[in-house]
Amino acid sequence: MQKSEIREFLGAYQLQPIIEAAKQDRSVIRMLISLVYDKENLESWRAIEAIGLVAGEIAKSNVDIIRNLSQRFLWMMRDESGNGPGSAPELLGEIVRSAPDAFADIGQVIISFHDEKMLRRGVMRAIWRIVDRRPDLLTLTQELMDQKIGLDDDDAGVRAYALLIVGALGLKEFQPLIEGLMSDMSPVTIYNRGEFMNTTLSEIAKKVIAGLQAREN
Repeated sequence: MQKSEIREFLGAYQLQPIIEAAKQDRSVIRMLISLVYDKENLESWRAIEAIGLVAGEIAKSNVDIIRNLSQRFLWMMRDESGNGPGSAPELLGEIVRSAPDAFADIGQVIISFHDEKMLRRGVMRAIWRIVDRRPDLLTLTQELMDQKIGLDDDDAGVRAYALLIVGALGLKEFQPLIEGLMSDMSPVTIYNRGEFMNTTLSEIAKKVIAGLQAREN
């Protein structure tokens, strides 16, 4: 599969042909990675999602290939790598989401980067994507809990992902903070299921509160 074909499938949000091609031709992963760096671009987010799905399929038969890929992304997140982190946290989140039992340990490592300001939004998204699929997989650190998951972070994107994490995990102890965010009209854009969702912190907070209340019934 050529890069131009990959881009056509991403444009149509048809990920299955890419997954099938990548199972036979590992260069598809490399071409997908080359497309993930512009997070203002819908194509980049679809490529990130596709890499996670490809990783999940390949890991079924050759987990070492995906573990090596994951280690490469972790290296990019570390200062000593000399590389910018790019979309490494988001990519790792998709990999763990797609193959949670094989890479639960990497999920825990992702959490350890939450204090890195440059990485924080991507790390929070990765945590959300993992616990949205498998709420039982990760253990949030005491440090992250003490920092209120990021619900009072000065980055609206971090606050949005913190809300989604709290909702996915049913962390009712943060309900007063969430209620405070119901008046936060900060705009946020979140990629989900092939599209950008333009919303506000207020709208997300209202949905999370409704979800927490539903758990009580």
